[in-house]
Amino acid sequence: MSDFEPGRRQRKKQATRDDLMDHAARLFDERGFDAVTTTDIAEAADVSQRTFFRHFSSKEAVLYGHADVLRRRLLDEFANRPDQESVVDSVIAAVRAMGGYYETHHDETFLQARLAADFPAVAAYARAYVQNDWEHELTAAIAARMGIDPLADPRPEILASAAFAAYRAAVRRWSAGGGRAAFGELLDESLAALATFPG
Repeated sequence: MSDFEPGRRQRKKQATRDDLMDHAARLFDERGFDAVTTTDIAEAADVSQRTFFRHFSSKEAVLYGHADVLRRRLLDEFANRPDQESVVDSVIAAVRAMGGYYETHHDETFLQARLAADFPAVAAYARAYVQNDWEHELTAAIAARMGIDPLADPRPEILASAAFAAYRAAVRRWSAGGGRAAFGELLDESLAALATFPG
């Protein structure tokens, strides 16, 4: 099989990406976020800076390398909810589905939460790039489900924003508690407030 065969090339690309994320997580955990450079991560993974930037745009991006997995989980869960279910309940179920990833990938997600609490650059990236994308796509999905224009009717955006406010509150509580509590339980407590919304 040739190295240029698409399946093998994709596997090698994913292996390099995974290796960069693993080394970045180790270095961030050992040294703190600000003390680690993209050069450090590339050298630890035994690749060039050019290779690093083919996979990630920044060291913030490598920390959140699995963000797309969570985005797909969120949107797939929302799309698969029963038609007769209220949109609020569907949103709660979709965000709750993301919580399962935190429980099965504890070390990875707690590192993100801890670094976001300790380093403003991480918190800013998580909010402006990762969560903003999730909120935007969930807003669009809610609007499609309700059959409305989200630019004309603010409810989809407000509901998506409220859901992610609950998510962020759970992450902050989880981080403050040292990651010892079950994240899913904290998320359920935050999301329970959404159940009081009409609709």
